[in-house]
Amino acid sequence: MMSKIWSRKRLDITSELAIAAYNTLIQFCFGQIVYKEGCLGCILQNQCQGNTDNRMAYWEEVHYPKLVDNSVFYLKDGKVKQITHGSRQEAEETFKEMMRR
Repeated sequence: MMSKIWSRKRLDITSELAIAAYNTLIQFCFGQIVYKEGCLGCILQNQCQGNTDNRMAYWEEVHYPKLVDNSVFYLKDGKVKQITHGSRQEAEETFKEMMRR
């Protein structure tokens, strides 16, 4: 069971909004000039995960739906769902249909 760490009023932040913010952060960081000492002058310099062992060169944006092997991953009701097909071709057809929506 998870315990509540703080009691701030919860904002109505959807999974889609969180993913968009994460991708925006990655795009912002890739636009910064990186020095040996880090991203000097960046407003997020003291909180940046890129200043640790998790270098931003390894960060990847998150996009849904996505196709991996013969599975399609998508968001529904704020959760990642998966459809696994018997073949890659069937998965590609489902993925293409989801991308059209």
